[in-house]
Amino acid sequence: MIELIDPVTRRLVDHGLAETVRAHGWLLAPTSPDRAAYGPVIFLLGIAASWLLAWLLVRRLYHGRVRRSIPWACGFPWGTPRMQDTAEGFGQPIRQIFEPFFRMQRELPTPFDERPRYRVSVDDPFWHWLYRPIASAVERLARLVGLLQQGRIAVYLLFSFLTLITMLWAVGR
Repeated sequence: MIELIDPVTRRLVDHGLAETVRAHGWLLAPTSPDRAAYGPVIFLLGIAASWLLAWLLVRRLYHGRVRRSIPWACGFPWGTPRMQDTAEGFGQPIRQIFEPFFRMQRELPTPFDERPRYRVSVDDPFWHWLYRPIASAVERLARLVGLLQQGRIAVYLLFSFLTLITMLWAVGR
């Protein structure tokens, strides 16, 4: 097969393996005389022997008896609702993977709590680093504007008049 493909590889990469195969045999598939080679036939025989050994061991050692149990009890019939998986158990692996990207606060019960309480709060750190200062500044500005709007009508009209004069002066320049 290598000799049949050799003209194609010579045109593509200017190198062929037909001479090397003729000189060293076909049991190993060499890439070049100075490099290591693997034996595809030996590899195939090793895989087939491993598969056959596993099949024979299963046929010889498997007893064939079926054990029946309650489907959701995992073979333990004395389970209580306290032993069942919760949303905490299902979500924990995902939270642990993404924990470096979030701020987490956990309240986990001990195994001896009569009434266990699970509480996990997850915050976005970007909110505290980036958005929280902006939100605080906007809130302070809104309070100042709110103070202007809570005064007497005369003060409000004075602010409106001064704003109008300032705008006319800026446009007239």
